[in-house]
Amino acid sequence: MEILNDSQIIEQLKAGDKEAFEAVFKKYYKLLNVSAFYILQDEMEAEDTVQGFFVDLWEKQLFTNINSSLKAYLTTAIRNRCLKKVESETRTQKKLVDYKYTLTEVEEEETPVPQIYPEKMLADLSMQRMQAFTLVHYENKKYKDAALEMGISINSLKTHLKLAIKTLKEGLKSAK
Repeated sequence: MEILNDSQIIEQLKAGDKEAFEAVFKKYYKLLNVSAFYILQDEMEAEDTVQGFFVDLWEKQLFTNINSSLKAYLTTAIRNRCLKKVESETRTQKKLVDYKYTLTEVEEEETPVPQIYPEKMLADLSMQRMQAFTLVHYENKKYKDAALEMGISINSLKTHLKLAIKTLKEGLKSAK
């Protein structure tokens, strides 16, 4: 493929040219990885984000939305995806803090209701959910490290954590 400028690449993308897509990937992949890493501070997470974006760019034909600079569109799209990930993780951490606070409040209450022990509730979880919860929330491991230790993907780890927290919350509600 001859060397094309960005506006020519955009036109060829809109025409469905796979070679144009490959040219975009080769030209901007490293730049987008660096941009993602700058925000996420996690190399694997940055690579996953950029690769996921390129898959969506082609499969969902996101390139049809490009009306200006290709480079500006790509870097803005990656920045937005990374910021969404950071925001989502921040929400998860806030929920965990709220959950820990709720557990503390429940333990401090003096009521005739049987006392709730978080360790007992954790023991009632499946092994993978308990391990995921323990690695991330007790041992303060990053998702990447916990997933690697468990031999599962980061998304599987997140699913186990979400289900563990849901089960623990339900256990707290039913104990009241």
